[in-house]
Amino acid sequence: MHAGFEEVCAKAAAEARNAGRPVLALWREEIERVEPLLPPSPSRSTFFWAGSGLTLLGLDRAATFVAEGSNRFNDVRRAWERTVQDMLTAGPGDRDTPALVGAFSFGDGPGSLMWVPRVLVAQRPEGAATLCLAARADPVHGVEDDAARTAWRAAGWLAAGAVSPCPPLPVTGHVAEELPSPREWKELVARAVALIGEGRFSKVVLARRLRVRLPYPPDLGGLLHTLIGAQPGTTVFAAGTGTRTFAGATPERLVAVRGGRAETMSLAATLPRGGTGGADARLRDELIGDGKSRREQAIVTEALRGALEQVCHEVDVPGTPEVLDLPNVRHLCSRVSGRLADPETTGVLDLAGLLHPTPAVGGHPRPEALGWLREAEAFDRGWYAGPIGWVNARQEGDFAVALRSALLDGDSATLFAGCGIVAGSDPERELAETWLKFRPMLSALLNDQGDLR
Repeated sequence: MHAGFEEVCAKAAAEARNAGRPVLALWREEIERVEPLLPPSPSRSTFFWAGSGLTLLGLDRAATFVAEGSNRFNDVRRAWERTVQDMLTAGPGDRDTPALVGAFSFGDGPGSLMWVPRVLVAQRPEGAATLCLAARADPVHGVEDDAARTAWRAAGWLAAGAVSPCPPLPVTGHVAEELPSPREWKELVARAVALIGEGRFSKVVLARRLRVRLPYPPDLGGLLHTLIGAQPGTTVFAAGTGTRTFAGATPERLVAVRGGRAETMSLAATLPRGGTGGADARLRDELIGDGKSRREQAIVTEALRGALEQVCHEVDVPGTPEVLDLPNVRHLCSRVSGRLADPETTGVLDLAGLLHPTPAVGGHPRPEALGWLREAEAFDRGWYAGPIGWVNARQEGDFAVALRSALLDGDSATLFAGCGIVAGSDPERELAETWLKFRPMLSALLNDQGDLR
């Protein structure tokens, strides 16, 4: 491994000097599986993904792509495309392994960040894992980090990550802030319903945040391990730097592109699970038969259909939604897919920019709903409800919508939850729904010690 990576780094340094611009070196090889594959102690940058049959762990950064504004997806796509054109790759590993990871902010402001990890491990439920080592060669200074040292650090990180985390101890936290407050939230929901009645928009998605103080900073690896076990059917993710990390377990895919096909998900409407088999079945039937829930989910489905029809042939949309059952809630769900009209020019970042924000996290019509949200919401969502995911060198990849999440910063955890407001939405029920959506992260952080209410 050392020799092969050192060789491709030396070639990248020479190419960078000759071309007068940076060149990325990438080495891939198969390694033994790492179980469990979890982040060790915080590195300069950490990315974690466990969902859709793939687990990724990326550590540190070899190259960074920062963007903002309405063209941020296209800006990153073009920068990544130029990087791939110059990139030198070597090694026997899978060439379609993810290489670029990160997250985009919900809004157009700063905060979107994608990067190539210095060390990345990708593995599926069966078979070997793929290790990717990356280094950036500068035309003046050469390779930014010694190749042998990068490989040595990778071995240390993987050994640390393979240690099973200790089960988290029960802890007691306290609410430091609710924004909006329960009273303000119900007033905001009522105002949104009134504007819907006036025809300003047909749906808008409002968000709340809950800041909790913990007795000590949570262990990231242990938290992710808990979420994986407690939230089946979700994508568990983490992205961040040092002690400041955004993590969660989201049930919603934004878009995946693979083999010339695009897949997205229309997820909307929420009801709790029942405490008994009979109660659970009744709640399931109630969700399927609820006109308000069906209208809310249909708005999302039709928006996704219209977006995919711009770039796809043969868009497939189920006639009726299915019910997605999660441990504490359930949603209406439709899986929408299509064959890309031009896979050579349309990649996953193009689709992410086209679809985000869907009516499931923003509203409909998009301009009117987002315009009002900018006035009405009292905080910047940051990465909450934005796209988080990965891209490979062929512009394929997978992005989830960053829901059921929290920003971890030392002993503080800021949790986020949102609700789709349509005609007939009840403020009290929408408030209760935010607590249902806070619950997955609260349970993981507090080791299932309640929801602090």
